[in-house]
Amino acid sequence: MTGATVYVVDDDLGVLKVLQELISTIDAEVRAYSAPEAFLEAYQQLPCACLLCDVRMPRLDGLGVQRKLVERGANLPIIFLTGHADVGSAVEAMKHGAFDFLEKPFATQALLSKIQQALERSSELHRDSLGKQTAQARIALLTPKEREVADLVVAGRSSREIADLLEISARTVENHRARIMDKLHAKTTVELVKLFLG
Repeated sequence: MTGATVYVVDDDLGVLKVLQELISTIDAEVRAYSAPEAFLEAYQQLPCACLLCDVRMPRLDGLGVQRKLVERGANLPIIFLTGHADVGSAVEAMKHGAFDFLEKPFATQALLSKIQQALERSSELHRDSLGKQTAQARIALLTPKEREVADLVVAGRSSREIADLLEISARTVENHRARIMDKLHAKTTVELVKLFLG
């Protein structure tokens, strides 16, 4: 997957080397770290990336890495690797949005397949994020009055109800609605609602 990056964090240098070699077979850039602190310092949000992270590490474990990423608002799919079947850790990891949790030793093809799925999920999350940013930028172009009208439209109010609530004519409401739809590039009220609630 061209343009994809796989971050790998594992304090076992032997495992790290094996994972690097394995991931290089799927045409993705590998960024490997034996210390989670070094990874967190170097990490940057990318359009198509995922993280392979060992669960048990000294000082900062895999779940600690996940918590720090969540605090930063990072939407990075994480595949946890563990040599110890630990249901509690798996449950906590999944609760906080982990993509998957695999036990060592793992089947090579199963791991590569999970990485591909995680990278696809990353691309989807990136597209959604861009869509939301675009919608927010368009909404920011509305005047205070247009925003007031738009909020009432999204709340399901008719033009007549909006006119009564804002003490303006129904024609003025329709003019506001037309400008709102134009500024937000929305063709229907349903599209308008999706932009606001998306």
